Amino acid sequence: ADGTQITAADLGLEAGHADPQPLNLRQARENAERQAISRALAQTDNSIAQAAELLGITRPTLYDLMAKVGLK
Repeated sequence: ADGTQITAADLGLEAGHADPQPLNLRQARENAERQAISRALAQTDNSIAQAAELLGITRPTLYDLMAKVGLK
């Protein structure tokens, strides 16, 4: 994000590409968690400890979230 405005691109969203089905809150949360975890892992060269620190959670919590959203 440049300045104070966050764009769809900053969030990894493509403008104009809506999901065909509306998501319920649980699905939306899992998608957001999956994206945040994936980005944190990419930024830390797949270091679980560093990704957990970046996300502000513990390593065990990160492992639990990864299992919940289907990431290995």
